[in-house]
Amino acid sequence: MSETHTSAPLLEVKHLGRRFALPRAGLFQPAGALQALSDVSFTLQPGKSLGIVGESGSGKSTLARLVMALDRPTEGQVFFNGTDVHQTHGQALRQLRSGFQMVFQDPYGSLDPRQKVLAIVTEPIQSWLKPADGRSELRDRAAQALSEVGLRTADLDKYPHEFSGGQRQRIAIARALITRPALIVADEPVSALDVSVQAQVLNLMMDLQDRYDLSYLLVSHDLAVVNLMCDDVLVLQSGRVVEQGPAVQIFEQAEHPYTRALLAAVPGHREDFF
Repeated sequence: MSETHTSAPLLEVKHLGRRFALPRAGLFQPAGALQALSDVSFTLQPGKSLGIVGESGSGKSTLARLVMALDRPTEGQVFFNGTDVHQTHGQALRQLRSGFQMVFQDPYGSLDPRQKVLAIVTEPIQSWLKPADGRSELRDRAAQALSEVGLRTADLDKYPHEFSGGQRQRIAIARALITRPALIVADEPVSALDVSVQAQVLNLMMDLQDRYDLSYLLVSHDLAVVNLMCDDVLVLQSGRVVEQGPAVQIFEQAEHPYTRALLAAVPGHREDFF
């Protein structure tokens, strides 16, 4: 967790909602709708981490996709550094998105198996570099990004299948880092990894946060991970915010029955967390 910041919010979400159309139950029946998110609001300060927690289907990943502008909200707004993400398009959006990157849950599915690591890691910046910068510039920047996550320059010429799950997630983190973002949205970044590797990846993420003053929006069902990584917590139930506040307050004095039930479901959570 990082030190306290008093600047303007890096990320501001206002009354965000997302509704999905459902197929008709019958020929003469009206189409239904699923309200995946409803009236979600929060802010995230520079250098801080916010954990989004809730059961499967609570809307966590939908929220992450809306923040990343990978989907459009039905209602509400997402502001990054004061700019409305969903009112920005084309080259302006690509430029804005360089400031926020995503690390996905599955390190096996999020990396293109047909590409070498060099192409994977440099994909976010390929459209920015001028032709004069050339391949050597790409390789230098990719090598630097790999070094920051504990991998070697020689790894640039390998394919994803040549790496372990933990190493693949390091490659995914390097890809996110190469644009020097202020915010990384991490959707269950260690849930697909062996327990022995999870701590290594989480420690890496915290080291990078300290080094580059990163902010994290961390989506996770693992409350121990959220407690370790996050300054603040937002609890989602059926697409609605039922509780939010400082992590210490949420984990020590949860007020909502749903939050208390989530905590109670973690064996020995008091001993594990504190």
